Amino acid sequence: MPSHSSSMPSSVSNNVINFPSFGKAITLDDQGVYYAINTRTQAIHSIFQLVYQGDDWYLYQLESAENEDETRWSLLIGSADYVLHSMTSTQIRQHFSKPEYAEPRGAWQVIKNSKFGFGKFTPVQVDEPIRYAMLAFVDGEMLTPILIHKAEEPATSEQPTTLDTAEFA
Repeated sequence: MPSHSSSMPSSVSNNVINFPSFGKAITLDDQGVYYAINTRTQAIHSIFQLVYQGDDWYLYQLESAENEDETRWSLLIGSADYVLHSMTSTQIRQHFSKPEYAEPRGAWQVIKNSKFGFGKFTPVQVDEPIRYAMLAFVDGEMLTPILIHKAEEPATSEQPTTLDTAEFA
């Protein structure tokens, strides 16, 4: 009789499944302003704001207004959705169980709408910092995550960003 062996390769590296628990949850402490840096010039490329309002999460991007001296927060929306919802563990495995995400090892928590998302990466190594990413999706496929950094100081503006005061992108 032929022997039955597992069809799973022993050298499969997976930074989500091998992590014994989910990453740290996205909480109100994660709310705030984040920025992406151009790695070549070290200049700030984009500024985002994660906002929790009325039991829902929203993601905004700071953009130039019609007057070049002014900026505005634009709500990042999908085709018709703008509230960010938690990604399931199955969806996280689908998007992050690829060889390019094998290192560093850790776990992701993600909230997203159909086009944009916010990710929080908890590394396995306790001495490594938690990292954040801006995510974009096209036809259900995730594009390469963009590393974002949380701003030290809260953004000050004449009025706080709310769903009522935002532009829609």
